[in-house]
Amino acid sequence: MNENKIVEFEGRVERCVWSSPDSDWAIYAMNVDTEKYPDVKKNKYDNVSISGELCDLSITQPYKIKAELEDGKYGPTYKVQKIVIQRPKTGEEVYSFLREIISEKQAAAMYQEYPDIIDIISNDNRSIKEVDLDKLPGIGQKTLNKIVDKITSNIVLFDLVAEFGGILSLTIIKKLYDEYSSIEQIRKKLRTEPYKCLTRISGIGFVKADLMLLELQKTKMINFGFDLRTSKQRCAAYIEYELNENQNNGNTRMDIMALRDNGIRKIPECMTEHFVSCLKDKELYCDKETGSVALRITYDTEVRIANVISHANDNPRRWNIDWRKYQNAGEYSLTDEQIKALRCICENNIMILNGFGGSGKSATSAMLIRMLDENGRTYKLMAPTGRAANVLADYTQKPASTIHRGLGYMPPEGWGYDRYNPINCDVLLIDEFSMTDIFLFSHVIEAIDFEKTKLIMVGDSAQLPSVGPGNLLYDFLKSNIVPTVTLNKIFRYGEGGLMKVATDVRNMVPYLKDISEKCTTFGSNQDYTFIQEEAHRIPKVVVALYTKLLKDYAPEDILVLSSYNKGEWGTVEINNQLQKVANENYGYATNMVVGEITYYKDDIVIQTANNYKARVYLGTDTIADANDDNVECTFVPNGMIGKVIKIDLDNEIAIINFDGVDVYYDREEMKKVLLGYSISVHKSQGGNAKVIIFLTPPAHTFMLNSNLIYVALTRMKEKCFHIGNAKTVNIAVKKKENCSRLTFMQRLLKS
Repeated sequence: MNENKIVEFEGRVERCVWSSPDSDWAIYAMNVDTEKYPDVKKNKYDNVSISGELCDLSITQPYKIKAELEDGKYGPTYKVQKIVIQRPKTGEEVYSFLREIISEKQAAAMYQEYPDIIDIISNDNRSIKEVDLDKLPGIGQKTLNKIVDKITSNIVLFDLVAEFGGILSLTIIKKLYDEYSSIEQIRKKLRTEPYKCLTRISGIGFVKADLMLLELQKTKMINFGFDLRTSKQRCAAYIEYELNENQNNGNTRMDIMALRDNGIRKIPECMTEHFVSCLKDKELYCDKETGSVALRITYDTEVRIANVISHANDNPRRWNIDWRKYQNAGEYSLTDEQIKALRCICENNIMILNGFGGSGKSATSAMLIRMLDENGRTYKLMAPTGRAANVLADYTQKPASTIHRGLGYMPPEGWGYDRYNPINCDVLLIDEFSMTDIFLFSHVIEAIDFEKTKLIMVGDSAQLPSVGPGNLLYDFLKSNIVPTVTLNKIFRYGEGGLMKVATDVRNMVPYLKDISEKCTTFGSNQDYTFIQEEAHRIPKVVVALYTKLLKDYAPEDILVLSSYNKGEWGTVEINNQLQKVANENYGYATNMVVGEITYYKDDIVIQTANNYKARVYLGTDTIADANDDNVECTFVPNGMIGKVIKIDLDNEIAIINFDGVDVYYDREEMKKVLLGYSISVHKSQGGNAKVIIFLTPPAHTFMLNSNLIYVALTRMKEKCFHIGNAKTVNIAVKKKENCSRLTFMQRLLKS
C-alpha cells in the first residue's frame, strides 16, 4: 500500500467512531462515492475512515477533504491534512444544519428569527450579542452556545486551519478564536505580535510557539515584515518563558546570569543583541542587590504581601479573654506550647501555629474554636484544597471551605471578597498553610481588614511547599516577623510506631536498616507496616492487600499513594487494577467511557481542576433541570474525592456525590475527573484516610525524598502499609527537598 499517497475527495459524515477526551483528535466514518473518486479506498465496513484533529463534525453534512493514505488497524485510513465543510446556503440546508444540533422546534424558531445565523457567527463571534433570546422560545444561553460552537468548529475554524497549512492545529486555532473572537484579529496579531499572540494561549509555551512561527516564516504563509529569528520579540518571549518555568518550580526570582546563559545556548541569534534591552521591559523587575530578575506581577505580589504582613501587628488588638482556663477544658490537657497558641492570638492580629504531624495542631485549633465560641467571637475556617478543608471541618466539627470558595471566587465575575468588601469575622484560620502560594494568599490579605479580623496560619514546616510560586510558611518562619508558636511534642501515634517512623523521616534518619523480614510491623499498636517486595510484584501485592482490607473497610476509607501518575506503579495503572476489586459494578453494561477510563456506579473519583459551577442534582428522573440556565450550582474544588452514585446512559450524565452534595457531570466535565482509589502524594497533602497504602518502588528513587515520604506516612488515621524496597527508602530519607526557594519575601519582610 502506498502510505504516502495524497488524495482529495468529497463525502458525508456517517458517524464518529472515536474521539479523544483530551484533544480534538477523532476518527470518523464517511460515505464517499468511490466511483467518482476511484483512488479512495473503503475499509472492511464499507465506508471511508478519516482521522486527525477534526472536532465535532456534523453528521450527514458534506465535506471536502485532502488526506494522506495510511495503513490503519482496521484497514485503510485517511489522515486529514485539510477539511472544509460545504457551507449551507439554502434555507433547507441551514435548517438541516441547525436540526442536527438542536430540537426540531428550536431549529424552526432559530431559522424563522435568524435565517442568516451562520453568517452572523462566521463574520465575528462577538456578533452573537445581536441574538435576542427573548425572541427564541425554548432556547437558552447554553443552547445558543452549542449552536455557536458547532458553526465555529465546522465552518470558521477549518478555514483558518487550511489557511495556515496545518502548521497551526485546529486546537490552537480554537484557542486563538476564543481569545480574539475574530478571524481578522487573529491574522493581525499573528503578523504584528506573533510570539505574544501564541504564548498567551494556554498550553503553548515558547518552544512550541517558536517552532511554529519559524515554520510559518520559512513557508511564507505570513509576511511578518521582520526576521523572527533575530528579533527582539523572540528574545522577550524566551525571557518570559524561562521566568514562567522558574515559577513553575516554585521560585519567584531567577539569577540574571543563569537566565542569560540559558538563552545564549538556546537562541543565540537574538539573545546577545537584545537581552539587556529586554530586561528594561516594564513587565519585568531587575534587582541589583540580588542579581535577580522576576516577572513584575510576581514581584509586586510579594511586595504587597510583605507590606501587609510587616504592618499587620502594628496596632495589635488585645482580647480580654481568660485563655488559661482552656488548658484543662477538653478531654486532654493542653501542653504549655498549645496554650501559648491561645494566648498568642488573643494578643496579636496575626500568628503562625507550626507543628509536625501528630504534634497537636488539630487539638489546639479545635480548642481555639471553642474559646472563640464561648467568648462570642466569629470566625471562618479555610484551607487551600477541598481535601484539606474537609479534614479541617472534621476535627473542628465546624464548617470549613477552600480559600477560593471562602473568598467567593466565581469566574468570570472574580472574587466576592476584597479590599472593598472584606470578610466579616473576628478570626480567619487557614489550615495547611504551606500549600498556599503567593497569588492565592494575595487575595486572602486583600479580603482582610486587620483592624477587625485576626489571621491564624496553621502549617507543618516539614511538609512539601506549595505547587505554585513562593514559600510563604518557610519565609515567614525565617523572617521572625510573624508571631509564631511551634508545637514540638509528638503524641498522635503510639510509641515506637508511626510516631517514631515519622520523626526519623523528618530528621532524615534511615529507619529500615535492619529489615530482614518480608513484613515488618512497628509499634505496640501496629499502626505502621513495611512490606519488602520486589518491584515487579508490587502491583499484585497492592491489589491483594486492598482486597483483604475491604473486609473491614469501605473503598473510600482506603487510599493508595504513589509519587508518580504514569507507569507500572503509577496512580493510573493502580486505579485500573483496584477498580476491578473495589467496585462490584465493574464490567456492567451501565457505564460511561471517557477517554481511556470506564466509569461505573460506586466508583471513587477525584476532581482534578476547580469546578466553580457544578450543577446540583435534585433527584429527578429527567435532566431537564441540568440543562436549565438557572439550575442550582455548587463549587467542587480541585482534589475533592467523590463517589459516582448514578450513570444515565440515555443522557450521558454521571451523578457524583461530593461531600454530601449530588452533582451532574456530563462527558465534558468528566474529563476533569479521574479514578480516586489511588492518588499522588502531592494530591493527598492536607487530606487523610483511615488506611494508607504507600508505594516506593526503586523506579521512583529520583522523585522520592524525606519530605514526600513524611507527607505520605502522616496521611493515615489508623494504619499505614508501606510497600517497597528498604534500600530505596533509606536512600530517599537522606534526601530533603530544598524548601528554600528563590524568593524576595524574606528580604522584603526585613526591609
